[in-house]
Amino acid sequence: MNSPDTHDGTDHDPGRGIVDRLVSELGQSFARAAICRMVTGSIRDLAGVPTADIPELAERLARQRLLTVRERVDAYPARSAVVTQ
Repeated sequence: MNSPDTHDGTDHDPGRGIVDRLVSELGQSFARAAICRMVTGSIRDLAGVPTADIPELAERLARQRLLTVRERVDAYPARSAVVTQ
């Protein structure tokens, strides 16, 4: 019996889809590698959350973090090179 907080054994990588969607949405502000790092960190920070909830929550968390960074960069343009790498 599978509980909702255990892996179902598939090779599905929700992180890849999240990165692809966020690159589509925010790729003009951030490099793919920066988005990938943010998604990876968001997934890691959600440790303990039921596995089925991680894709949606990680995408929301990564998007909000990226938007926050973009807002800060807009306020301080000299920092833009740091976040786009």
